Amino acid sequence: MKKIGITSRIIEDGNYGEVRDAIDVNWIKLIDYLEFIPILIPTGVDYPDYIKSSNIDGIIFSGGDDLYSISKNDLSKLRDEKEKRILDYSIEECIPVYGVCRGMQFIAEYFGSTLNKMSNHVAVSHKIKPAHSFWGSEYLNESKTVNSYHNYGFNMLSDKLLSVAVAEDSSVEAFIHKRLKIFGQMWHPEREDPFKVFDLKLIQLFFND
Repeated sequence: MKKIGITSRIIEDGNYGEVRDAIDVNWIKLIDYLEFIPILIPTGVDYPDYIKSSNIDGIIFSGGDDLYSISKNDLSKLRDEKEKRILDYSIEECIPVYGVCRGMQFIAEYFGSTLNKMSNHVAVSHKIKPAHSFWGSEYLNESKTVNSYHNYGFNMLSDKLLSVAVAEDSSVEAFIHKRLKIFGQMWHPEREDPFKVFDLKLIQLFFND
């Protein structure tokens, strides 16, 4: 079984004065449902050594909270620094990376894209449609309804990335890297109950291909 690393939110518990890693347990359920082994990547370790010693085969950058460029929050900065080191190493070692919501935003910004404020994308469902063909076109080859929980998104991407799905307002909902095995999507597969088949197929195909 493949081992899939996953990043988490970094939060502060005011009652105890603790900084904690936090992950929605539905992510663990989803990864396990796909018959992968979930491996949490904690904050503060030597990330390359941890990934290597854990024999991680692929990595998911999960959602939750804003990037430091938006929030100017110290915990967001800590998470950005963590995920940059992980992404650097993943690129060096050709480890597949799958970004969701904030994870997609981070990857896009890493490659030079610029975030912009979005309207009507928080706590709603909306349609997306295919933009360009890619390895997962079989599962995004027609209009789909997805959830949406983001205040910021993209109308334009870095020239290193290719939009493969867009919302009705033309904002980018999914992209691939043109050369590397990197995929990003703005909607949250783990928040669906039951999980949607096309989400499961995309994730499974991405890490098994």
